[in-house]
Amino acid sequence: MAFTDVEYKFKKIGKNVQIGRTVYFRYPEEVEIGDNVIIDEFCYFTTAVKIGNYVHIAPSCSIIGGKESELIMSDYSGLAAGTRVLCGSDDYVNGPFTNPTIPAEFRPNTKKGKVVVAKHAIIGTNVVIHPNVKIGEGAAVGSLSLVTKDLEAWQVYAGIPAKIIKARNKELILDGENRFLEYLKK
Repeated sequence: MAFTDVEYKFKKIGKNVQIGRTVYFRYPEEVEIGDNVIIDEFCYFTTAVKIGNYVHIAPSCSIIGGKESELIMSDYSGLAAGTRVLCGSDDYVNGPFTNPTIPAEFRPNTKKGKVVVAKHAIIGTNVVIHPNVKIGEGAAVGSLSLVTKDLEAWQVYAGIPAKIIKARNKELILDGENRFLEYLKK
């Protein structure tokens, strides 16, 4: 396991976890990581995090929103380079203040939420995901897309905002998972 000079005290960490030396966790006590996970260099986390097994988070991803917000990544999911996941956000219209240095009582409309990336979902390079969104099982989001609402399972999305462009091959992916699980039993 590769860590920065600071040894994090995670809530849970599995086997065969690789974390780049420049990865930052603001709240490591709120982080759970499964087995066979890679988090590449220059990733930044300021939320609670639950990561399943066989998950890859590519370089330069930001997962932000504060301690009361959460990212959940299920097994076999992934974030490509430069992805921005906003699990929480200030209210830029109806609040007197918009930054975390101000006490929460003066930022009453701050969104604190959860982003869920379901099993087999993949997020392309430089995608932006807004708070309180679920990326459905097996969904794929193309590069440079903007996700502002829940995405259906087994669909491919692209655009600003992200829209369905075609179906993903569910049977092929689930067959691959079954073959992989059989391989692991050997």
